[in-house]
Amino acid sequence: MTLLDRMSTGPKAWIILFLLTFTAAAPGVFNLPALDRDESRFAQASKQMLEDEDYIRIKYQDELRNKKPAGIHWLQAGATALFTGPEAKQIWTYRVPSWLGAALGTLACFWCGIPLIGRRASFIGAALFGSTLLLTSEAHISKTDGVLVFLTTLSIGALARLYLNHNENRSRTSFGDMLLARDETKGAKRLALLFWLCMGLSFLIKGPVTPMVAAYAGFGAWVWARVSTGKGGHWWRPLIWWPGALIFVALVLPWFLWIQAATDGQYVKGAVGKDLKDKFAGASEGHGGWPLYHLSHIPVWFFPATLLAIPAIMATWTALKGTGQAAAKAGRDGLKLFVIIGVIVGILSYLLPLLVGAVPGLPQSVIDLTRNGLRPAFPAILLAVFWRVSSRPSWRANDAIAEPISDETKALRFLVSWALLTWMFFELMPTLLSHYILPAYPAFGLLCGFAAVKMIDGAGLTKARGGSLVLFGIGAAALLAVSWPGVAVFFMEETAGDFKTVAASSVLESWQPYTSFPMWLWWIGFALAGFAIAEFARRRDGVSIILAVAASVVLGWHVRTFMLPSQIWLQPTETARLALEDVCGVPGTSCLDASTRDGGLVAPPERILALGYAEPSYVLTLGTQNLHPPETPLDLPSEENAYPVVYLINFEDRKAAIAPTEMMAQLRDQAVGMNRCITASEPYYALNYSNGDPVHFRAIRFDAAACGPDTP
Repeated sequence: MTLLDRMSTGPKAWIILFLLTFTAAAPGVFNLPALDRDESRFAQASKQMLEDEDYIRIKYQDELRNKKPAGIHWLQAGATALFTGPEAKQIWTYRVPSWLGAALGTLACFWCGIPLIGRRASFIGAALFGSTLLLTSEAHISKTDGVLVFLTTLSIGALARLYLNHNENRSRTSFGDMLLARDETKGAKRLALLFWLCMGLSFLIKGPVTPMVAAYAGFGAWVWARVSTGKGGHWWRPLIWWPGALIFVALVLPWFLWIQAATDGQYVKGAVGKDLKDKFAGASEGHGGWPLYHLSHIPVWFFPATLLAIPAIMATWTALKGTGQAAAKAGRDGLKLFVIIGVIVGILSYLLPLLVGAVPGLPQSVIDLTRNGLRPAFPAILLAVFWRVSSRPSWRANDAIAEPISDETKALRFLVSWALLTWMFFELMPTLLSHYILPAYPAFGLLCGFAAVKMIDGAGLTKARGGSLVLFGIGAAALLAVSWPGVAVFFMEETAGDFKTVAASSVLESWQPYTSFPMWLWWIGFALAGFAIAEFARRRDGVSIILAVAASVVLGWHVRTFMLPSQIWLQPTETARLALEDVCGVPGTSCLDASTRDGGLVAPPERILALGYAEPSYVLTLGTQNLHPPETPLDLPSEENAYPVVYLINFEDRKAAIAPTEMMAQLRDQAVGMNRCITASEPYYALNYSNGDPVHFRAIRFDAAACGPDTP
C-alpha cells in the first residue's frame, strides 16, 4: 500500500483534507488587512447588522446594499458576535465563514468524488482542489465564494449519488429485492432532501449560482446519455418529491418577503433590475476582460493541480471517446452540431442588437443586454438543441451506440458536464472576475484525481506529461517571481513616479522599510516545486503530487505571512492609520501625551473627517461613524465640546472641488482665528490598488485650547 493509499483511507483522510485548506488559508485570515473593495463592503454591511440589530436590511453606511442575499451577512455577523462583538473592527472575524466554508468545500469535493471515481482518486482530486491558490485565497476573503463552493459541491455530490445509484432496469422479483428497493428509495429521498437544503441555503448566499451549476451537471449528464443511447433515465425523479421543494421555499420565501417589505419593494429592483442585469448587459463596474479570460488564469489560480491538468484532459478523452465506428461517428456528429450551434449563437449575438437597436425609443441598457446576454446562454442553448435532436429518429438510427455504458463513463460524463458547461457560462459572461469560475474547480480537481490514479497504475500519457510540466512550471515561476522582493521594489519605483505632490525620491525613501521581508519559506517552496517537477519527470507520480501540494501550501504561507503583510505601501487604509496615530486620531484609542510630565492621556476624536479618501476598508476598520466626501464638513465647528476634530487629507486627490493644499490652509487659518491647537502628522504615501491612484496622507488634529506653535 502506497503512502497515498494510506492517507486516503479511514477518518484520517477527512482530517487531512480539512486541515490542508484550513491551515493553508490561516495566515491570510489573521495577517492581511481588510481588502478593498468587495470584502470590506461585505464585512461593513455585516457589521452594521450587529450595530443596528437589523438582520433583514443590508446596508453600507446609510445606503441600502440591494445586491446579494443576506445569508453571508448572517454568517459573518454571527461569527463576529461569537468571537468579539459589533464594536470590534478586526477583519478576521468576518472571514471565519469563508475560511470554514472553503475547508468544508474540500471535504465536499472528496465526498462528491467517492462514488464517481473511487476513494483514492477522489482523495487526490480533493487535495489538489483544496490546495489551489484560488480556493485558499477565497478562504481568507470575507465574501460569498468560500461558503458557496461548499454548498454547491455538496449539492452536486447528492446529485451524483442519485445519478449513479439508480438502475431502472433492475428486476424486483424476490422479497429481498423489494427490501433493497425500499432502502434505495429511502436513501434517494434523503439525498433529495440534502440537495434541496443546499439549494435553499446557497440561494440565500448568492442567489441562482448553485442551482445553475447543479443544473448544468445533472441535465448535461442526462442529455449526454439520451444523445448516446436514447434514454436519459429517471434518476432525477426523487428531486420532485414535494418535501424537497418545500424545504427550498421555506428557506427562501420568508426572507424574501421580509426584505421586500423592509425595503419598500426595492430589493428585487436593485438585485435583479440593477446588479444582475448589469453583469449581463456589460462589464459591470469595469470588470471586463480578454477572450478566454478564465482559461488564461489557470496556470496560477489552479496551481498545483496544473501538474495533472493536461493528463486529466487526455485520460478523460480516452475514456469517453469509446471504441468502434458507431462511437466515432456519434462523436464527430456531436462535435459538428456543437460548432454549428456556436456559430448560430455568435451570429445572433451580432444581429439581434442591430435589430433591437433599430426600434425607436429603447434604452441603451436593453440594447446592451441583447448584445451581451445571449452569449452566456450558449451552454443552455447547447443542451436544449442536443435534447431536441436526441429524440429525432434519424439521429437515433444513425448514431445510437449499442454497447452498455460503463459506470466510469457515466461518472466522467457527469464531471465533464459540470466542469465544461460551468466554465463556458462564466467564460462567456460580459462581466469577468477571476473567482467566478470557482464552482467548476472541484470538478476540475476530481478529473485530475482520475488521471493521477490512471498514471500511478501505469498509464503512459507521455505527451501529456511534458505539457503538464510546462504548465506547472509556469505557475510555479509566476508565484515565485511575484513574491520575490525585487518585484516589489520594481513596482515601487514605477509607482513613485506617479505622485504629483511629492518627489519620487521622497516616496521611495519612506518605502525603504518595505523592500525586504523573510525569505526562508520562499526557498522551501522553491525546492518543493523543483522536486515535484523532477519526481514527475521520473514518473514517481504519487511523490510528485505530495510535493506539489506542499509547494502550494508553503508558497501560500510565504505570501500571506511575510510578503503581502509587509507591503504597507499597498495598504492605503493602514497607511492612513499611521498618519492618524501620529496625532492620536484613531477613534476609540487614547494616547499617552509625551509632551507632559505626567504623561497624561490624549483623548481621541469621536470620528474622522476624511477628504479625498473613502475606501470601504477605511469605513470598516476605523468606524462606521466616520465621514468622507461629500459628507465631510469643510469648516471647523464653533462649539468647544465638538473637539478634538481630526481631518485625514489625501493630497493626491485630483477630483476635489477645492485643492487639498488650499483646504488644509483654509482649515489652519480658521483654527488660528479661533485660537485652536493644531497638530499635523508626517506625510505618508501609498498606492490605492483598487483604483490605481497614489495617495499622500496627512492627518491634522484641532483641539479646543491653544497649544503653542504648530507641529509641522
